[in-house]
Amino acid sequence: MQRIFVCILACFLVIGCATSSQNSNIPDPPDAVVYQVLSTSSLPGVMDAYALNMYALLRAKSYRVTQDISYVRVQQPIDAVAQVYDQAAFSQGWSIDPLIPARERRMLRSYRKGNAVVIVTLFAEVNSRDGVVVMRITGER
Repeated sequence: MQRIFVCILACFLVIGCATSSQNSNIPDPPDAVVYQVLSTSSLPGVMDAYALNMYALLRAKSYRVTQDISYVRVQQPIDAVAQVYDQAAFSQGWSIDPLIPARERRMLRSYRKGNAVVIVTLFAEVNSRDGVVVMRITGER
């Protein structure tokens, strides 16, 4: 009986290793720092709503979240930050979903590789000297 249990456990381990997640690391720009809410920020409420929508979107499309949402701030224009993420994704073999037009100082990028997806949302502060806040969530089917 123990041998059967050990064989079944070994099978689960082998299957688990064979289906491990792909490299879902699209690096942040080199000058990115961990985002901290500023008292003058216009973003926290907007980002909270986007975060809830991203979780719901991934679940609706049968993805499971593999990395919780992370936030960084980048002191560059929003278009330049989007280009950095696009180039990093392409260089690591990710494909980019059709671009959604930027809206109200916000951009959304979605990258796919195999059964993994990374969604990057860029938020420009009303006061542009504060840079861009990047919200990233990773999921897998």
